Amino acid sequence: MFGSAWIGWFCWNGHYSLGLSQYCPLAVVLCVDDSELYDDVERCQGIQFFSLERHTGRRFERRDSAAEDVVPRYRAALEEALRRAAERRRIFAASMAPASLAAIAHQYGCELIANPPELCRWLGDKTNLQAALQQLGLPRIPGKWMRLSESRYSEIARELGTDLVAQLPHGNGGSGTIFLSSEAGYRLAGELFGDSCVWVARDLGQLSVNINALALTSGVIVSCPSVQLEGLAAAGARRGLYCGNDFVSAQDLPSEILEDVSDQTLRLGWWLASLGYRGLFGLDFVIDQATSRAFAVDLNPRWQGSTAPLSLAEQSMGRLPLAVADLASRAGVLGESEILRSADRFREPVSAAHLCLRCPDSHWSRVDGDLRPAVYDFAVRDEPLRPGCRYSDLENPGEILVTGSAPRRGTLLGPRAHALRFATNQQIFDVASFSLLPWYGQAVTKLWSALALQPVAAE
Repeated sequence: MFGSAWIGWFCWNGHYSLGLSQYCPLAVVLCVDDSELYDDVERCQGIQFFSLERHTGRRFERRDSAAEDVVPRYRAALEEALRRAAERRRIFAASMAPASLAAIAHQYGCELIANPPELCRWLGDKTNLQAALQQLGLPRIPGKWMRLSESRYSEIARELGTDLVAQLPHGNGGSGTIFLSSEAGYRLAGELFGDSCVWVARDLGQLSVNINALALTSGVIVSCPSVQLEGLAAAGARRGLYCGNDFVSAQDLPSEILEDVSDQTLRLGWWLASLGYRGLFGLDFVIDQATSRAFAVDLNPRWQGSTAPLSLAEQSMGRLPLAVADLASRAGVLGESEILRSADRFREPVSAAHLCLRCPDSHWSRVDGDLRPAVYDFAVRDEPLRPGCRYSDLENPGEILVTGSAPRRGTLLGPRAHALRFATNQQIFDVASFSLLPWYGQAVTKLWSALALQPVAAE
């Protein structure tokens, strides 16, 4: 599809590229995380991985500042790769492009495919999403922007209800979010947020839906939604922290909820396009189970955690992944009209789910286990069954895929960092009970044991 073009690809997680290499001539992947799987991909496919974690031996909770460190660490190697590359050189940023990446692309006359950082930051501000919802006449959870120090919990509870959620304007994966149900919790949130202005709204519960979509100049493509997993104790996450996505369990939701989510995403996608945003974006919706209404609460102007399993599932089903359509349209390889003709195909359900395990939030941890990325079935044995990195490598029910996020032995993991992701083409979450299905809960226990995390002194 892309011919002989040289493509450098930037994203936080390097394994997001695994669903792309079949279609795109990736030459270099710049990322923050690291894994032994990247060594295998380099040997088999010749793709170079420039990983910050490989250089430092440390993994942090996601923060944008870490992305700025990748290019400076590997500048000499990246410049050498650019000098050796063919004339058709492109660098694609799946998330906000660091300034250092833009500078090196300009220096070498390399096309940088990325949205303006200032636009991405503006769109990632919940203040602007709330304003857009009001402007478009879309549902908003009753709430208000305020400083917690200016009121007491009892006053806000009388106005909005006793169960509340407070959010900073910016946050990733649930960071910057605190749930409030008492005066003591309100005081603690006030200490953490200080004088920052936060959005305080009613807490409608944990049922959340995530969706990927593609904003083009002439239209918007909406994909199939997933149930967003958050706050699962088995995964090491407190309430509000992102744990993964289940596309299969979304099919258990009422059709009116799924249609509402898709329709709202379409309207917000047109709004994004009117601002000049192009490419993949995502939305998180909270579902009011009492009324079956969906409320958009987070806009992600980038590829998401759910994008990688969606891409791998689409690939395994013989479909063009939405992520590849994003890259192809912005590189001028596919016309928008060609992509829009397949809009209904992108909406079709996929069989995919993945779960993220998070480190404890109280201390640093060292990985003492040796858990290789591969296919596992812990009901059969604790060792890998076979190598694998795609859904097509899963052969039987009960098998899971430990992905490229598996850290190397000896890596230091910071508080709340993603310790591991595993994927499957089967349902892992029961919407009715809001819990992991039993055998996946058992797999989580085995994976924690295999990681063998040991607390270490604060870094």
